[in-house]
Amino acid sequence: MIPGMSLARFSVVLFAAVVVFVLGGCGGGGGSSGGGPASSAALPTDPTDPTDPVEPEPGLDDWLRSVIAEKGLTGDPAASRQQSQAVPDSDPRIKLGQLLFFSHSLSGDLTSSCASCHMPDFGGSDALSLGIGVSPVDASQAGPARQLDSSKDLDPAADDKPNMHRNSQTVFNASLYDRSLSYDGRVFVLDAEVKSGGKGQSIRTPETGNLSDGSGADGLLEVFSKFPLTNHNEMRAYLFSALSEQQYRERLVARLRGEVDTNFLSPEGSENWLALFRQAFDQPQASAQDVITVVNVQRALAAYMSSMIFVESPWKRYVQGNDAALTATAKEGARLFFASKDEGGLGCAACHSGDFFTNEKFYNVGFPQIGRGFMRAEKDDIGRWNSTRLEADKYAFRVPSLLNVQVTMPYGHAGTFDQLSQVIRYHANPRQALSSYDFSLQQLAQFQGKEGYDYAQGHSLMVQSASSFELAEPLLPGRDLTVQEVNALSVFLRTLTDDCVKDYQCRNRWRPAAADDPDGNLLVVGVNPAADPTVPVEPDPDPDPQEPPAEPGDYPKTVALGFTAPARTTFAELADCSAEPSLLSVNSGLPVFLPRHLYSFGLYDLLGRPLHPHGFYPETWDLDSVFSIEPTMIAGGVSAAYLDDDCWLDLAYAGGDQSSMVFYRNRGGQMGFDAMSLLTDDPGGKFTGSGFIDLNGDYRREMLLGNLQQKRLPIYSSNDEGSYYPVGSLSMSRSTFGMSFADANHDGYPEMFLAHWFSGNVLTAPVFWENNGGAQLEHNDVAAGLSNNDLSQSWNFSPQFADINADGELDLLLGADFGTSVVMEGLGNGTFANITDRSIITDENGMGSTLGDYDNDGDLDWFVTSIYDPNGEAEANWGVTGNRLYRNNSTAGELILENVTDAAGIADGNWGWGVCFADFNNDGFLDVFHVNGFGAIPAEASRSEAGDTMIAMYKKFTQEYFDSLPRLFINQGDGTFVDQAVAWGLLLPSEGRGITCLDHDRDGDVDVALLDHSRGLQFYSNQIGNGAGKRFLSVRLVGQSPNTEALGARVQVMGDVGGTFGLQTQTRFAMANTNFNGQNPPDLHFGMGEADTADLTVTWPDGVLWQCGGVDTNRFMIIDQRSLPANCSAVP
Repeated sequence: MIPGMSLARFSVVLFAAVVVFVLGGCGGGGGSSGGGPASSAALPTDPTDPTDPVEPEPGLDDWLRSVIAEKGLTGDPAASRQQSQAVPDSDPRIKLGQLLFFSHSLSGDLTSSCASCHMPDFGGSDALSLGIGVSPVDASQAGPARQLDSSKDLDPAADDKPNMHRNSQTVFNASLYDRSLSYDGRVFVLDAEVKSGGKGQSIRTPETGNLSDGSGADGLLEVFSKFPLTNHNEMRAYLFSALSEQQYRERLVARLRGEVDTNFLSPEGSENWLALFRQAFDQPQASAQDVITVVNVQRALAAYMSSMIFVESPWKRYVQGNDAALTATAKEGARLFFASKDEGGLGCAACHSGDFFTNEKFYNVGFPQIGRGFMRAEKDDIGRWNSTRLEADKYAFRVPSLLNVQVTMPYGHAGTFDQLSQVIRYHANPRQALSSYDFSLQQLAQFQGKEGYDYAQGHSLMVQSASSFELAEPLLPGRDLTVQEVNALSVFLRTLTDDCVKDYQCRNRWRPAAADDPDGNLLVVGVNPAADPTVPVEPDPDPDPQEPPAEPGDYPKTVALGFTAPARTTFAELADCSAEPSLLSVNSGLPVFLPRHLYSFGLYDLLGRPLHPHGFYPETWDLDSVFSIEPTMIAGGVSAAYLDDDCWLDLAYAGGDQSSMVFYRNRGGQMGFDAMSLLTDDPGGKFTGSGFIDLNGDYRREMLLGNLQQKRLPIYSSNDEGSYYPVGSLSMSRSTFGMSFADANHDGYPEMFLAHWFSGNVLTAPVFWENNGGAQLEHNDVAAGLSNNDLSQSWNFSPQFADINADGELDLLLGADFGTSVVMEGLGNGTFANITDRSIITDENGMGSTLGDYDNDGDLDWFVTSIYDPNGEAEANWGVTGNRLYRNNSTAGELILENVTDAAGIADGNWGWGVCFADFNNDGFLDVFHVNGFGAIPAEASRSEAGDTMIAMYKKFTQEYFDSLPRLFINQGDGTFVDQAVAWGLLLPSEGRGITCLDHDRDGDVDVALLDHSRGLQFYSNQIGNGAGKRFLSVRLVGQSPNTEALGARVQVMGDVGGTFGLQTQTRFAMANTNFNGQNPPDLHFGMGEADTADLTVTWPDGVLWQCGGVDTNRFMIIDQRSLPANCSAVP
C-alpha cells in the first residue's frame, strides 16, 4: 500500500462515527441464523483476480527477509500485546458481550444493534459504502440488504440517502489499536507512553472535553463502546431526547433490568440478562442494580470485540519462515509495498508500518467525500481537526490497518471504492484521480440506480485544496500505477487476510445462535426483530411540570403567551426623560474607566466584595460530568434595560445559584444602584443571562432568561405594579447562551433566535421561533432553513440579526464554537440559506459577537471573539489564532464579508467572551470592548477527591487564561485598533462572561458592566464625559406598534468630528441582539468629537425616510415614528 493510505473501511477502528462514533448502527451480513451456511453471504471481491507472473524474481525472498529483519516484523501484532483469539462460547463475559453486540435491546426503538453494522460475515462491517443505522426498511436485515426507510428518518439532514455519515469500520482486531479509535481518533489516549489498547491510561472522549474519561472503563475499547449507543442515527433513534447521553445509557441498562420499557423485552428477558451478567462477572448473588450497569455493558462489549483477533494469514506464515506462503506476484507486491520511492517502490510502509500495518497517525490523503458529512451543516467531514483544531489535521483520517483488507470493502472513510484495485489506483495519485472520479456514484453497489450528492465533488476539491493535503501528498507515489503494479499490490494485500474470516464455519463461531436469544430482540438476519420500531407504552405517572417532554413529537409546536397587563401608548420610561445630559454626573474628562467598587455605589460591601456574588452549587457544577462543568463555567451575564419605568438604565444580573437573578435599580446620576424585587415568582438560580424585547407590540418589553440545565426558558412581562409576571416558557433540552430578536417576516412582530451550547439533543431545543401576532410563539427551524441540516445547532453562542447586504431581508450572523460560525442570508418571509465561505469565516471558537459600522462606510461589520493562545500552541482542542473582524463589503445585494483581522490588529483577546462596539472616546469611530478568561473552578465546587482532581486538571490546561485583563481596542480611524485597556485603567483581572455597554449616568459617554464568573458583577464608569472634542448624540427610536422598537431602522448622523477626520457619517441600526449572555440597551449612541451640530437621517423599517438638519449635539433625542419632529421632514 501507499503511505497514509486511507483504506479506512478496514481500519479496525470500530465505528463509523457520527456525532459520536459508530460501533453498532449499520449493516452486517449474516447475523444470527437458524439456517447455517445459507446465510454465509459471499464476500465481495474484485471482478477478476490478478494472475501470477510465470517466473519469480531471483533474490526477492532474500530482499524481503532483510526488510522483515530490519523492521523487526513478526507477522503477529497480537502476540506483542499479549492478546489472542477466543471464541465466545469459551468465556461467559465474551458470550455476554456477543449477545449484547447482537441485541436490538440496546437501541432506542429496537431497530438496530452493534451487529447491524459490524457483522462477521462482512469482514466485521457491512459491505455498504455508508451504513444504515436506525430507520431501516426491515430491522432484521443487515449488510447490502439493509436499506433506509426515508419516511422514518427524523434526522434534520435527511436526504433519502444513507443516514450514517461515514463508512462502517471493521471490528476485527479492534483491540490492537493502542492510541485511538474512530476514523478521526476522537477517543484517544492522552498519555505519551504507548500501552496495549490504552489499558490503564488516560483517555479523552467527546464527553470529557479536554479531560480524561472517569467512568471506570479501562482501555480504548471499553471507553469507546458506550458512544454508538447514544448517537441518534446509529442506535438511539430520536427517542428519550430529554435525557442526557449518560442518562439515556442508564435507561438502557434499566431496560435490561426490567425496570422501564417493559413492553420491549420478553417476559423472561430481564431474568435472563441478570443470569448472564452474574455469570460474566462472577457475581452469582449480585442484584440487577449492582451487576447490570453501564460500565459492565462496556466491559462485556469490549471483551467480545477483543476476542476477534484475526491475524493468521499467508503473510504471517511467510514472515515466520514459510517461503511458499506467498506467490511470486504477492512477493513482487510486497517489494513495491516495503521499498521506498527512492528504491523504486511505493513507500507504503512509511505509514502502514509494523505488524499491524499502521502507525496510527492521521493524514489528509485527498479521498473523495460523500454523505451527510460529520457535525457540520456544510455536510463536509473535516476529520481529525474536530479533536485537535490543527490545520495539519483538517480532513485528516487515521492510517488504517491493512489486516483482512480483502474482506472489508468498500474502502475509504466514506466508502467511495468498492474494489481494492480501484482504491490502490486512486490512492497512488489522488490529485489526478479526483478529476476522473465518477460522482454519480453508479460504480458503487449501494448507489446503483440512485442519485449521488450534488455537493460531493465540491467538498472533495476542498479536501485537496487544504494545506493538510499539501503536507501529506509528498508521502504518496504521486504517479499513475501500471496494471502490473496494481495487480501485484492487490495480491500482496490479500495475503494479509486471516483464513478464518474467509471461511463461514470458522467465523460463524462469533455469531450467536437463535436459541441464545435472552429477550426476543437478538438479531437473526431476515427473521428477527420485527421490521417496525418499538416505542415505550407506559406513561410517566408523575410528570415533572418543569421538565420538557420526553420525545420530539411531544413538544408543542406553539407556545401561548399569557399577557394580562393593558397595553401602553409608549414606553413608560420616556415620559420624563430630559434631552440634556445629567447635571448629577461629573467626569474628569480623561480617557479612563473608574471602577465603582465603593460601598456607596450599592453593588459592593465595605471590603469591595459584590453584595450579590456569582456562584453555583456543587450539584450544579457536578464535577463528574464535563457536560455540566463547562456550561456552568461559561454561564452568567448582565443586561441593561429600563426595568422600573424611569429614564435611568437598570441592570439584570444572572448571579447563579448563589444570588439567582438580581435586578438593580438605578438611583440616578452617578449615585449607584439598589437591588430590587422584580419577579412575581421564584424562577430559581440557574440562568445564563437575559434578553429584552417587546413581543406583542404593547410598549412593554418582555424579559427572557437564558436557561442553564433547567429545561425551560421563562418569559416575563411587566405590569403596572412595578413587577414582572410570567407569560410563558419554552421547553429546552439545551442551555441557552444567546438571543436575537428581529422582524424576519415583515409583519411587525419580532421573531427570535436562541443560541444553544451542548449538551442536549437534536429536535428538543428549537432555535427559531416565529411570533404569531404577539399571542404565541411557534418553533419553525426546518421551514426557516435554520435546522441542524442548515447550521450546527449544538455549539451556538451569539446570534446577530441584521440586514447585512441591504437587500431588505434580514440576515443572521451566528458566532459559534468549534469552527461552526455561519452566515445565513435572508431569502424573505423568514427563511434563510447558509452561504458561509469557510475561506473567509475562519474563527475557530466563536464566542461573543457584535455588529457595528467601525469604518463609517454605512454598513454593519461583524466582530467575533475567539481564543488566542499566548504561546501559539493549544493545550487542548481549541484554536489559537484569536478574534476575527469581518468587514462588510456587500454590494448590489450580494452579501460579501472580508476577514480584516490581521490588518485591524485585534486578534489577541485571550479567551474572549462578551463584546460590544461603542465609541468610548466619542471621537466618531466605534471601538471594541470585550472580556475574557476561562477554566477557573472554585474549590467549594468539589465535594470529593475526584472533584479536586478535576479542578486541578482544568487549571493545568487553562491557567494561561486566568486573571486576564479585558481588551479595549480603540479605533484609530484608519481601519486599525490599539488595545488601550491598561491606559484606560482596566487593571482589575476578571474572568468575564456577559457584558452590557450603557450610559448609566446619562452623561453622554458609554460605561461598562460585566459579569466576572469568579467574583461577580463589576462596573466601570467612563470618565471621558461630553466636553470639547468629546461631544455625543444619543437617539432613542420609538416605532409604530407592533414593531414598537423600530427594529431594523437605520439612523445616520453626519457631522464634522474635527481633527484629521473631519466630516464623518456614522451609521447605527435599531437591533435587539445579545453579545453573549448580555444585552445593550436600545439607545443608539454616537460620538461626535468636535461637532456642535449634525444632520440626522432615519430610515424606518417601512422604508420611509426622515431628514433632520442642524441637530444640536450633546443631546438625548427621542424620535417617534408616529410623530414627525418640527425640525425634520419626510422624504418621499
